[in-house]
Amino acid sequence: MSKIDDMIARLCPDGVEYRALGEVAPYAKTRVSASELQGSIIVGVNELKQQFSGTEKIVAFPKDGSYTRFASGDILLGKRRPYLRKMWLADCVGGAPGDVLVLRAICEDVTSSFLSQCLTTDEFVNYNVSHSRGGKMPRGNKKKRWDYRIPLPPMEIQEEIVRVLDSFAELEAELEAELEAELEARRRQYAYYRDELLRFTESKFNG
Repeated sequence: MSKIDDMIARLCPDGVEYRALGEVAPYAKTRVSASELQGSIIVGVNELKQQFSGTEKIVAFPKDGSYTRFASGDILLGKRRPYLRKMWLADCVGGAPGDVLVLRAICEDVTSSFLSQCLTTDEFVNYNVSHSRGGKMPRGNKKKRWDYRIPLPPMEIQEEIVRVLDSFAELEAELEAELEAELEARRRQYAYYRDELLRFTESKFNG
């Protein structure tokens, strides 16, 4: 039995409570004007990377309009094409335009880190996609998304799950870096032998 299985058996033998996403993390509603965000981090849907791989942070100088202010610990979720899996757990303060939803965990029974992991599951993505509306640029259904049920195991279990998943993510990043370094070495090796093998002495009878 794994450590987490043991914790579940010990801390919640009768099962885990589930609650609607809208109850534990409603959308942030704090709006700020463009003038208040001069030089701040702006994260729109184009800055959110696919496959839950973070964001390209940009420092912008918006001229007009209003934005949703986000804070560290908020979850930014792309509205359009949910199958692209665009989401980011913010680690700073900034603004989000209308194509990004800002979810803020308000329930004391869930951590932002655990909640963000729940929203990266295939189950949530498939649920979000299945209730999307539109053809070429489908958007998730706000009400249905709010109805999605989130498990709320004891905090100790949440922290252990996040720790395990983070360790997998760190290992994956290390392996990717090693593989990229190996690939680059192979590219240089290929280029060297290509140049050597295709270098010939010109015949004196040419011309």
